Amino acid sequence: MRLRQHLVVTALLTALAVPLAHAQSPADFYKGKDVILIIGSGVGGGYDTYSRVVARHWGRFIPGNPNIVVQNMPGAGGLTMLNYIANVAKGDGTVVGSAFANTVIEPVFDKGRATKYDSRKLNWIGSISPQNISCFTRKDSPVKTLQDAQTKEAIIASTGNSISSMTANVFNTMLGTKFKIVMGYSTSETFLAIERGEAEGSCHSSATLIVSHPDWIKDKKINPIVVMSTKPDPLLPGAPPAIDFVKTDDDRKVVELIISQLAMGRPYVAPSGVPADRLAALRKSFFDTLKDPQFVAEATKQEMIIDPSDHTEMEQMIARTYAVDERIVAKAKALIDGAPQ
Repeated sequence: MRLRQHLVVTALLTALAVPLAHAQSPADFYKGKDVILIIGSGVGGGYDTYSRVVARHWGRFIPGNPNIVVQNMPGAGGLTMLNYIANVAKGDGTVVGSAFANTVIEPVFDKGRATKYDSRKLNWIGSISPQNISCFTRKDSPVKTLQDAQTKEAIIASTGNSISSMTANVFNTMLGTKFKIVMGYSTSETFLAIERGEAEGSCHSSATLIVSHPDWIKDKKINPIVVMSTKPDPLLPGAPPAIDFVKTDDDRKVVELIISQLAMGRPYVAPSGVPADRLAALRKSFFDTLKDPQFVAEATKQEMIIDPSDHTEMEQMIARTYAVDERIVAKAKALIDGAPQ
């Protein structure tokens, strides 16, 4: 009889353990833990710089004050990291990712070939700022304007199958530029290749340029060629917006679809399955960090652009993108791949 009573008590305690664990507050859960922040790029460059500054401050605002540990997971233009977040990473709130803007809506184009996730099912935390992607050349390049780029070849260094190569492909196909895209560089290697004369230029966000090489813009060491935007980029004066050169309504819709992924900017994401209270804590603490005077002071010193979007704005943009007509998606995909129309 005593053995039976002991077994019943043990069973009851085991059954109660799970609810009690789930009732644990975010502060109790995170206290003494590490939160892994995985960056979808290599060391150096804009995404890495931004995320490392965020990591130095974020833990102060997460309940329980966990330690933020930064890891880099480059590969496939950021898809390696996001596939990991979606399919491998723990969904307990101890892993978050710093994603490339284009990877957020890449499943719309890719149809599951390399993207093993649905962006609508991931837990978006927020974005630090939107981005404008411009193509530019060294000051001494014979290609100094868009008109030059339409008649002369320029070697463009690119960070693999990423937004930099995508942008150059779009301009080649839609605007008739003659960019010769050389892939396989990291962001920091791209800038070194330009400095060494291996490449004449690249396509990158102006925010990344300001963080990595502010003198290139301030001292006019580069020629702004064209920006993937509906309006001029105040951070890179002189680059005409691509939308000004499209000729049909369909082309305008295609360019707007491509530009929409840039609005995602520098997004942060957690796996699906994170308990609601921990996810809420991550989201609130992220925005508390971006408003913190210590963070702002460091970000200003690094010349970072802070213009955040919350998860609701991101979810709405993602939903709109997933709803775009397949005919427009197909045309945009052909442009991204550099295929003829």
